[in-house]
Amino acid sequence: MASTLLFFALPQEAAAFVGLARSRGLALKPAESPAPRAALQRYAARNLEVWVTGMGPGNAVRSGGIALETLRPDRVFTCGVAGALNPEVRVGAVFHEVDDGFPGGDRLVALGSRPGRMLTLDRVVVTRSEKAQLRTETLADLVDMESAPLRDLARSQGVPSATVRSVSDTAHGDLPLDFNRVYTDEKALHPGRLAWEIARAPWKIPGLLRLGGDARKASIRLAEVLWETVG
Repeated sequence: MASTLLFFALPQEAAAFVGLARSRGLALKPAESPAPRAALQRYAARNLEVWVTGMGPGNAVRSGGIALETLRPDRVFTCGVAGALNPEVRVGAVFHEVDDGFPGGDRLVALGSRPGRMLTLDRVVVTRSEKAQLRTETLADLVDMESAPLRDLARSQGVPSATVRSVSDTAHGDLPLDFNRVYTDEKALHPGRLAWEIARAPWKIPGLLRLGGDARKASIRLAEVLWETVG
């Protein structure tokens, strides 16, 4: 069986997959990070590891470089939720972008994942106007903050890779909060900034709750596709 490495940016993105894998009998157990700040979380089982990198290109490069040097996997997945730029896409839809000959690429299509174009930025895309502009400029279907540097690292070591992402927010509306305001330069959540943003605009709370629910729905659907591909 091929050894597989899955990257997620955040613990809540990884949780749905780890939980599903365990429910299906795979003993994914917490593992120590091989170096300081190499991963927020690491889970390991036979022929499969899950690394949680933290948000943004900088965290992806640091964590991805250490993971690839440590494991030497046969294939890499960059996973998680993403914002839609394609106006036809709904919450929970799964898209993938794979290297030629990627092991499991045909399986993704059979499971209902759609081939698509991914865009990686170093910020959260907040407004529908910016989403529309990026769609026009790039023709990308989804936008995330980690996939491109992780896949560049994999290619530099000759490891085939794929991005598999599910939609947490569509192209038709603004996010309820400018999340770029509540993260540090290292893309870590700053609780004080988040509390301040909510305190000054409490009417945004229902929108944040809806976004959280949509993100959970997207993570569950993604976990199902990933498990059937790598389990």
